[in-house]
Amino acid sequence: MQNRIVFFAGLICLVCTSGCLVNDSALMPKPSWIQRAFVPRPSRLAEPEDRLKFERVARFERQSGEAGLEKETAQLREGDLVAARLGKLKAGTDLFLKGKTYAAGYVLLKYGHLDLVLRDPNGGGDLVLFTCNSTNGVNVKRRLSDLGDRDWDVYRMKNWERVNMKRLLEFARTSISKAGGTKGYDDFSAVGFRNANLKPKTQEDIRGGYTCATVIAAALYYAGAELDQTRSGSYIDIVSPKQVATSKGRFFEVPNSEANSR
Repeated sequence: MQNRIVFFAGLICLVCTSGCLVNDSALMPKPSWIQRAFVPRPSRLAEPEDRLKFERVARFERQSGEAGLEKETAQLREGDLVAARLGKLKAGTDLFLKGKTYAAGYVLLKYGHLDLVLRDPNGGGDLVLFTCNSTNGVNVKRRLSDLGDRDWDVYRMKNWERVNMKRLLEFARTSISKAGGTKGYDDFSAVGFRNANLKPKTQEDIRGGYTCATVIAAALYYAGAELDQTRSGSYIDIVSPKQVATSKGRFFEVPNSEANSR
């Protein structure tokens, strides 16, 4: 009987994800709407030349195999957001029948994981995937060649050169140092009950409690790119990969290093 209840609950989520409280559907009412209503959108306050947005520039499907992976990863460049997808049937099976919690995001959201393509902050010049997950916390352990196990879309920020790369790499190194390992990931943030500091200004503000989406939103803010979707810093608000990858926002000036930010 218990197995049947789990099965039918999973089936409802798979068929009608827009009816789930934990999702990123634009049509689903959320407490964060009230909080955000009183916070102006950064993109609307910015001058036209200071507004930012992302565009989808590439897509990979696992069925295209190694040749397809090599072709699509060759197009990736620093600053790209890689938003991963997984079929609802596969994700639902893994979550409800196999108990694999990683699949929850793929069941409830359009994208279940987000990576930011960066030059290795530890040196070497190779492109790596900056992210946060429940196994390794904030990390850059994966390379572009590791992207073959999911379908994914690539979103590219226009005028990426406006991002302060020195600050971005400073955030990456600091967050890996402070929030690497399992304690760096926050399950409560993953389901929208709270969020880490999404507007860090100094290294002291970089602590942990991230998800794959919030660590990238915070990193971009630290480097001078504020997103509309994370403007309120809401506690009862899920920040999803889709929200980050499709958000508008603004560029703003930041000091070149924390030493100059006080």
